[in-house]
Amino acid sequence: MHFLFLIISIFSFLIPGKPTQNAHVFLEKGNRNSIIAFQQTGSMGKASFHFLDNGNYQLSVKFPQQEGKWIKERPRHQTLTKATFNANSKTYYYQGEEGFFSIKIQGLKKVNTETFNAIYQEKEMEYGMRITIIQFQAKKTGAQISVFVKSLTASQFKRYTGKTESDISTISIRGTK
Repeated sequence: MHFLFLIISIFSFLIPGKPTQNAHVFLEKGNRNSIIAFQQTGSMGKASFHFLDNGNYQLSVKFPQQEGKWIKERPRHQTLTKATFNANSKTYYYQGEEGFFSIKIQGLKKVNTETFNAIYQEKEMEYGMRITIIQFQAKKTGAQISVFVKSLTASQFKRYTGKTESDISTISIRGTK
């Protein structure tokens, strides 16, 4: 048992970032901006939506405010990228006033991969700024999607966004405030 704990401890240092607790994840159906489901990430930074009906969906996140090393930025770590998406790993990267984050999309079942689209759209709500990150279509009843939200440091964010070649924040339409 101690050996297993030791192995998990070693690998946790190799995986960048830390799970983000208390990120609010919203699921909207269609383009009506009507929230049909909401989850708050727990200590592992995960949220899942199961048993989705056939149709078009949007996934939005309200990020919690970070502090300490998770918000500090040095001049050598600055980047103009606000949001980007790595299609190979299905990981969305976002930087805002709240800090630096990665959102790994996992557990896609019965989702039309041809309509899976990463976007950047700000939505000012009464409880704060919400960022729409993904649009997708469930092709059959019983579809599911999971997200894993992690906090990154500025240097980790720059390293990972430098590997992707698209800055989706410049090609997506920003929401109205």
